[in-house]
Amino acid sequence: DGDGSLVAVNRAMSSSAPYWTQPQRMDKKLYAVPAGNTVKFRCPASGSPNPSIRWLKNGREFRGEHRIGGIRVRHWSLVMESVVPSDRGNYTCLVENQAGRIRYSYLLDVLERSPHRPILQAGLPANTTAVVGSDVEFFCKVYSDAQPHIQWLRHIEVNGSSFSPDGVPYVQVLKTADINSSEVEVLYLHNVSREDAGEYTCLAGNSIGLSYQSAWLTVLPAEELYTDIIIYTSGSLAVAMAAVIVVLCRMQTQASKQPLEPVAVHKLSKFPLIRQVRPGCSVC
Repeated sequence: DGDGSLVAVNRAMSSSAPYWTQPQRMDKKLYAVPAGNTVKFRCPASGSPNPSIRWLKNGREFRGEHRIGGIRVRHWSLVMESVVPSDRGNYTCLVENQAGRIRYSYLLDVLERSPHRPILQAGLPANTTAVVGSDVEFFCKVYSDAQPHIQWLRHIEVNGSSFSPDGVPYVQVLKTADINSSEVEVLYLHNVSREDAGEYTCLAGNSIGLSYQSAWLTVLPAEELYTDIIIYTSGSLAVAMAAVIVVLCRMQTQASKQPLEPVAVHKLSKFPLIRQVRPGCSVC
């Protein structure tokens, strides 16, 4: 009986009620997020023995099957992806062990977004310069609530004009698909020629409206690109040589203005080296 009492006392002394380990990460009680966002509620806790955690929604047990899209419970956190208005409510984490129980509640409000036309990421597609025979890629990033429809267009001329009498540009459809198609946001051009140079447009539309952004492709012949490199390199070398000559001239001129004095002789590997100063510089 004495041993049993001692074990009971030791267990009581070693056990501790649950407590929050990172209360600073639980300061935010109200979450107001747009529909479609991901929400993560945290209740990091500890205790002895290690406590368990349960989640309640509006006071009732909350499980993954209670929500379209399910939930993820891990590392003392509840994660809900792509929230919708029906996810609004009060969420409570209940942490408990044999020594005690603690709880904390969050309030979630899901804001409905009004539909809008597609949004294209700024700077895409980007102007590109390529060499004849190379491959080119144009990128276009599309964001849309409603299902978007995407087209890649190339601007062309008809009878020497780029625009119709109504002011609408003449275009050629190169690629068309919805957002679920593979690599729809990338336009590939293989083995480009001078005729491929021009303006290209990413056009995205949904039930609300249209959005588009354009970029220019410049195609250079291979020899022109190499010529530009040679000219640039030669010009840089000429500037560097001119700078060296100017420095040498100034050094020689300054030396010529001073009276010549005997110059010390330094020995290197038994051979005497004498520095000689000429009174002038032929390139100055």
